[in-house]
Amino acid sequence: MEYFYLIKATQKSGKADAVIWRTNKSEARALLQLDVDLEDAGIETGRGKDYQKPIRTDFPVFNDLPAEGLLDYSWCERYQLGDDGRTWALKPGQAPADHHIDNAGVSAEPVSGELVDANTTGDAAQGETVETFGSDEYQDDSSALFNVAELPFRAQLLAQYMAEERHVYHISMPHRQELSVLEMDTDNAAVQDLILAAENIPEIKKYDMPALWKFTSANKKVFPEGKRHELGKRIQFAKLWFATNAIDRGILTREWAAGNCISSVMKTDAGTNAGGGNKTDRNPDYTHTLDTLDVEIALATMPMDFDIYNFPASIHRRAKEIVQKKESPFKEWSAALRKVAGILDYSRAAIFALIRGATSDIHHFPVSLQTYINANLTEHKHDVPSAETLEKAGHVSSAAVTLDAVKKAIDGDEGVPDLETLPTDFQVIGTELVKEAQKKRPDANQVLAAERGEYVEGISDPTDPKWITEDLTKPKQPEVSNMGNGVFSIDGLMDSQASPAPAPAPALSIVDQTRQRAAEEKLHPANSGETTSNVQMETAQPVEDENDNAVSAGEGADEPPAQTTAVNMREILAERCPDLTDEVLKSQVSESAHSDEEEEAEQAAPAWPEYFEPGRYEGVPNEVYHAANGISSTMVKDARVSLMYFEARHVSKTIQKVRSPVLDIGNLVHALALQPEQLEKEFSIEPEIPESAFTTTATIRAFIDEYNAGLPPLLSADDIKTQLEAHNATLPAPVPLGGDKDAIGIAYLELPDEFKRIVGDDKNFTASAMKACIKEYNATLPAPVKTSGSRDAMLEQLALINPDMVAQEAQKAQPLKVSGTKTDLIQAVKSVKPDAVFADDLLDAWRENPEGKVLVTRQQLATALAIQKALLNHPTAGKLLTHPSRAVEVSYFGIDEETGLEVRVRPDLEIDMGGLRIGADLKTISMWNIKQEGLRAKLHREIIDRDYHLSAAMYCDVAALDQFYWIFVNKDENYHWIAIIEASEELLELGMLEYRKAMRAIANGFDTGEWPAPITEDYTEELNDFDVRRLEALRVQA
Repeated sequence: MEYFYLIKATQKSGKADAVIWRTNKSEARALLQLDVDLEDAGIETGRGKDYQKPIRTDFPVFNDLPAEGLLDYSWCERYQLGDDGRTWALKPGQAPADHHIDNAGVSAEPVSGELVDANTTGDAAQGETVETFGSDEYQDDSSALFNVAELPFRAQLLAQYMAEERHVYHISMPHRQELSVLEMDTDNAAVQDLILAAENIPEIKKYDMPALWKFTSANKKVFPEGKRHELGKRIQFAKLWFATNAIDRGILTREWAAGNCISSVMKTDAGTNAGGGNKTDRNPDYTHTLDTLDVEIALATMPMDFDIYNFPASIHRRAKEIVQKKESPFKEWSAALRKVAGILDYSRAAIFALIRGATSDIHHFPVSLQTYINANLTEHKHDVPSAETLEKAGHVSSAAVTLDAVKKAIDGDEGVPDLETLPTDFQVIGTELVKEAQKKRPDANQVLAAERGEYVEGISDPTDPKWITEDLTKPKQPEVSNMGNGVFSIDGLMDSQASPAPAPAPALSIVDQTRQRAAEEKLHPANSGETTSNVQMETAQPVEDENDNAVSAGEGADEPPAQTTAVNMREILAERCPDLTDEVLKSQVSESAHSDEEEEAEQAAPAWPEYFEPGRYEGVPNEVYHAANGISSTMVKDARVSLMYFEARHVSKTIQKVRSPVLDIGNLVHALALQPEQLEKEFSIEPEIPESAFTTTATIRAFIDEYNAGLPPLLSADDIKTQLEAHNATLPAPVPLGGDKDAIGIAYLELPDEFKRIVGDDKNFTASAMKACIKEYNATLPAPVKTSGSRDAMLEQLALINPDMVAQEAQKAQPLKVSGTKTDLIQAVKSVKPDAVFADDLLDAWRENPEGKVLVTRQQLATALAIQKALLNHPTAGKLLTHPSRAVEVSYFGIDEETGLEVRVRPDLEIDMGGLRIGADLKTISMWNIKQEGLRAKLHREIIDRDYHLSAAMYCDVAALDQFYWIFVNKDENYHWIAIIEASEELLELGMLEYRKAMRAIANGFDTGEWPAPITEDYTEELNDFDVRRLEALRVQA
């Protein structure tokens, strides 16, 4: 076999690259011979040498191939390696050498870089260099076999790809040439995509032949030839196939071949395949795992019925709590179901039906539980649960309940709809629709007028002939009729010139629309789905009350029911009762119109410029100011940290500071003191809990106890037992059967004559015969009722003797349960008091924070209000903060005269007092533990360390301020002292010099592109004065 090597020279050596090739039995022998050849030529390879390690390439087939064993330096002047690093090609503008070496091991005929193909399996592309594997001694030997493991990787891959039944270790010469042509066939998308996908997995080259064959076989199953497949999908599958355990690759291949592009093979707790690739009744975007299965199990163990596809948030929270605490029976059900193979393939309805169809105590017996699961966890179509399964699951369609409440309201029901168990959106819109339906019902006077024969808008039938009038002077509009199945009649267009059209009839009310639709369906039940409509007429839009689970006439029996997909409340109600929906949304029209006016006003107002020219700007929003052009005081302070930090924060922006949602009390105080009207735009205040709200479990139980105490008392078990015993006492006692023959004989004599059936002499009066007669008599006596058992059992016995009393007892209101979880108690209270307010619900809604504002608790707000009060009551701070000519958060943009850089500032407060311009900044501090004598020094240190003086100097320079003050307020709770500090001229001068120095450094960084680190030079650490004195003291002691 031929081995061709490139010996590449390093760039520093300046030497030419060389090539050499030899024929050897194995690559090991070729490398040994190569070492000898390089040593004879005086070439050293490796790190620090003039040449790199030899690189093996594909064997080129050109006429000017160098002689075998000859180190050739001119080859690389004419040829170069392709992008794959293996195939040789002629350099642009170069021509092959004129001479040809006979012992080169290739044909003497010109080939121009084409494949030597003895079997003419295909032609290589013109001008391309094609790899060949043959040598002269095997070109004509079709029976010669070659080890696949010694071939290049692509040849190994394609050899296994072409193998059908099992992997191959050896291939023949014709087969090798076929592989070469197949590799270069760019029109074969399946092969080229397979090669590209395999090249994206570096570790694939370490696999043996059986593994490569399994990989190619899996690719052929998932991506069959003859179809165009996405390259990205092939690469994704290749990576997943190698990342998956060998035992699970068959499952991965099967799922992908079926169209379920799973990202991993999930396992049950028992180690079997958990499934998850099938389409179920869940949302397609919902990722179903064993953890989400636990939540569904917890939901199924809850006692109430609800919409299993749109469950309320409170129920969902309770389910998560059950999972977290591993409560029973969830714990037992979860342990059993997480071991079931393919459990993730079952629908949510099947899981609910399985759990809710079991007995309440089955989870106590693991064997019985497993037997029950094996016998009942069956499902035909996972994505279309049957109506029976949904009924067993306790599924309540939110849309059906809402529409039923609307229909009842239309029919005259004035009660409050029971929508508490529905999700929030169904509750809100459903309640509004019911209210609107109740408003639109006609009053009694209108009904009486209609009964007298008068025309009443919304009640009378406008299609009645006596109400139809026609104006012959008006032209008739063309009529287009819908004939069904996409066919339309245009007869009205042909006759539009001949006959006038009737005037449009008035719109029908909701009640008339419902009546008309019902009549049409009775008269024409088969055609109720297809109607001919006049484009001028208003279409009747009834409120439909069909079961959501029903299959419409246009759908197949296998179509998924409506409840198995996520529903849109607005779409459903707008489709089924659009008139009511329009009325409900009327209130929103005015709001939207108002918002439109605001939007128009905003559009009319000039938008903030992308580039701010030098000047003064009021009302610039925070996000606009911080994104505007110019260097701010904060950026100057960052430059004083180091120019490296400045560049990372504000130039390359590799360091990002994300605003934390956690409250900063300083920002809250700033808003209350300077811009209290802007408080609600940035902060979300914790809602106040009404006094009547339920705050704890104790308050809920107190209400339940009070409610139960106000109910009429129920019969106790003892009372029921007393009545049962009294009834039994009135019944005739049975004749006793005990005692000897004489006692039995006496009892026999007490029987009525019709039961004394023994005749003859004394021999016939046996004990057994007399007992039989006594038993026959006792059987005719009324049986006594049972006086033991539970209250319900004894109540059933009481119903046999006194049904009226039991009926009265059943009409009494049942007391609420006082045991159970907090969620159960809340549901119990809501069942009797729908308008009850719970503190948990209010706080949960506040914490959800959909607008992303900063959350402020009542305690934090109280502290901030106390600080605000202290500021306003301070003799100096109060005057500054409430001055009539004050301006807050005014933005100034300018240009630094020395460096030419743009700058911007925004002081908290500015006051113009007749030509004297005063600026101020409000700062919150925490110095509760600083002694009074050291406060001034501490405040000075605070100003210097935080570069407040630099900011003040920059404010005075850019905003042309004459004086500058700091308003320091201590934020520690109930200790809010205030310090008003004026910046002296020397302090401002110091800040100005430091500001100028930092600006020059920033300008130099922009000019040179160099942003040095804070420490750039090595140095020797020296002792300060204190350490020198310690050193001297220790020297004396030594």
